[in-house]
Amino acid sequence: MARFLEHKGLLLVDFHTCGATLNASSYWATLDRLHKAFRRKRPGLLSKGVLLLHDNAQQHTDLVTRYLKQPFRWNVLEHPLYSPDLAPSYFHLFGPLKKHLAGRHFRNDDEVQKAVVKWLRDLDPDFLYAGFDRLVYRWHKCFNNHGDYVAK
Repeated sequence: MARFLEHKGLLLVDFHTCGATLNASSYWATLDRLHKAFRRKRPGLLSKGVLLLHDNAQQHTDLVTRYLKQPFRWNVLEHPLYSPDLAPSYFHLFGPLKKHLAGRHFRNDDEVQKAVVKWLRDLDPDFLYAGFDRLVYRWHKCFNNHGDYVAK
């Protein structure tokens, strides 16, 4: 699942087919859907400039993917190696999402996906602002530590 948030809310959730291989081509398709979501939901951000933060998974760092981001004219904030503390999904989203879904039973993947998307759409903007504030704090801490891993 790829999820893209900005301070005002959810831009795109892109669920991948179970068992599908994630590669530069599939990531490019996701970025294209994200670009279309920006045009629909927040067109002003495209002219102001987009700062994209993603982890350093192979499909995100592949040379082809880097090249293909150029048409969007987005700035990419490179994620330092071995720094999971800089991934907002891990330090800010997944814990509350796990708590929200705890104890619920779903009949199929579609029900899970709908519950996740609803939860993401219903997030309070203050929750998102807090996550971005925590990211900035953690990013500065990592930068001041010369890119080394920083535990909480």
